Amino acid sequence: MVEESGQGQMQKEEIPFAEIERYAPEVLYALDKICESPSFRTSPRSCEFLRHIVRHTLLGTVDELKERLIGITLLGRKTTYDTGSDAGVRVRANDVRKRLNTYNATPDAAVECTLDLPVGSYIPRFFRNVDTPTDLSPISGPAFSSRTREDSEQLRDAPRELDEILPLSLRRLATPTIVALFLCTICIRWQLEQAHPFVTFWQSVLQDHNAILYVPPVQVGGQQDVSMASMNEAAPLLNLAGQFHARFTLAADQTATTSPTDIFVSIGSATTTSSPIQDKDRLIVEDTPTGREIVDRSVSPQHPALAEHAALLTIANGTQRSIRIDGTDDAAIGSLIQTLCERDTFPEELADSLQSGTTTQMVFPTTPHGETIVFHEPFSATSAAVAQNK
Repeated sequence: MVEESGQGQMQKEEIPFAEIERYAPEVLYALDKICESPSFRTSPRSCEFLRHIVRHTLLGTVDELKERLIGITLLGRKTTYDTGSDAGVRVRANDVRKRLNTYNATPDAAVECTLDLPVGSYIPRFFRNVDTPTDLSPISGPAFSSRTREDSEQLRDAPRELDEILPLSLRRLATPTIVALFLCTICIRWQLEQAHPFVTFWQSVLQDHNAILYVPPVQVGGQQDVSMASMNEAAPLLNLAGQFHARFTLAADQTATTSPTDIFVSIGSATTTSSPIQDKDRLIVEDTPTGREIVDRSVSPQHPALAEHAALLTIANGTQRSIRIDGTDDAAIGSLIQTLCERDTFPEELADSLQSGTTTQMVFPTTPHGETIVFHEPFSATSAAVAQNK
């Protein structure tokens, strides 16, 4: 596709998406010129938006260039924000679109490469000057070059007169190296993000299993009903599932039968007087005359209380997998849910907690300076310790 520039002085040919990577140095050089131009110099936010969509296009991650994802990653919106009522991304894109049109119509527009942002899209298009000698473009480094050795030799042996047509500044010569370093940094950062315990844990729970969520009911008029307060307590988990493009199936009670591919997540204490799964737990929450306490049943003759105000997390990986969130009070339970649903606060000790045949239990005190207590044991060892002391 060939287009004429704003003033009709040169012909521009659209660069196919599959070839964008080859032209990355020229694109980034043009991007710098655009952001330094009078059209963009007064709007750092528009430059930030433009750099964001250009970099994602060069990296081939155009799936990230959707309104909601741009709003979350670039504008800092919450994952649940309403794109219908919040037009922040659309307003920013329209401003960038207008500024690009203004820039492209000026004589100062980048000669070799230009770009625009189509209406209704967040994926930019790139154009090259068809009048530019083919030996000059793309000027690329090891990270992008797909030239054969013969092409490289032709470029090396090109006439010196070409230097007068396209002087190679230090900045242009350094661009390929800078781009390669940038992409390496992005790649390493992406790998670290994917390896973070928060990501690996919740990906396994929400994407590798059928996640079932139990929210405790309350007594309303003599009948049990799930209250709005209970759903608000579970809201971080429901929002988290949306971040991982998954969902929880709500269970009516804690006795729901699960298959080996299910993982049962429950909030609060068991409503039944006896639970075969909880009978195997080393730590449990008990009602005492002074209130609810977390006790260690493996210690005899008395079960010592481990914390006055705390939450208890139990991850059991037997024939039925379960994640149980309990505590001495609602505030402790809510605090633990928030901790588990935030990447920055997610406990790294849970990295290996989903291994088959293991049980992990953690006590999270809510009192200042309280230390987290962790027990990570084989499932059979946990059962034997409890049985021995009964």
